[in-house]
Amino acid sequence: MSSQQLHRLWVVVVGVALFATGTSAAAVSGPDRTNGSLALNASLTLTSRLGGCPLPPGIENCAEREISGRFPGLGVVSSTYAFYVDNVSPPCETGFGKALSYPIRLTVVAKGDIDLAVAAGPCVEEQSIRVQTQSFTVTGGTGAYAGATGSGSLTRVLGEDTGSGRAGRETWAGTLTVPGLDFDLTAPTVSGATSRTVRTRRGVKRARVTYQVTARDDRDGVVQATCAPRSGSRFRLGRTRVTCEAVDSSANAARASFTINVKKGR
Repeated sequence: MSSQQLHRLWVVVVGVALFATGTSAAAVSGPDRTNGSLALNASLTLTSRLGGCPLPPGIENCAEREISGRFPGLGVVSSTYAFYVDNVSPPCETGFGKALSYPIRLTVVAKGDIDLAVAAGPCVEEQSIRVQTQSFTVTGGTGAYAGATGSGSLTRVLGEDTGSGRAGRETWAGTLTVPGLDFDLTAPTVSGATSRTVRTRRGVKRARVTYQVTARDDRDGVVQATCAPRSGSRFRLGRTRVTCEAVDSSANAARASFTINVKKGR
């Protein structure tokens, strides 16, 4: 074999090896793995109560706010923070005000904390301040989130004051980066959600139905699958849809449904 033929053979072999390596890397990372970076997308329960927080000099209004819920890619989260408002000082005109800057520490159950600095908002009409959208910067973290950076925005919706506070939602959007952390976005796999038909005993209008729905996660192993109506419930004649949900430790939820069809006994 000539030296030119050997060179061509070497190029082909190396090309095949590089192609195979590239395919393997793509299969490992996949669309459900975000090594080091997570796109923030969560809607958390928000409760806002006037007062209950220390007032800095020159500030006359604040509200204690609590947020909690599932945060996909992180887990179950919670935080309590002071929401400060300035509606008496320049540069806002009379009848206008703005939400001020403040810190938030978001706690992820059993994993660590994420620290954020929320920036002051622009001047808006006073009735809009409590739901003002604000930007934030991630300033660090603890536990799994040590060295965290990122940025994003907080958007709020609040209902009427019931006397004990206002209830609503706080939506988080942005990007969180933690070097070396492989964020989990893969939902569990649900098994056993299979439709079936059962018959009642003669003259009976309901049937007790048992079923077995299970779930497994690629990281957490076996996780609980919660279904409604529950296994062992009495199902009425006709078709009833059963809905099931399984959630892993990173708040990734899998849902499945099936139908129980109860017919009269012969």
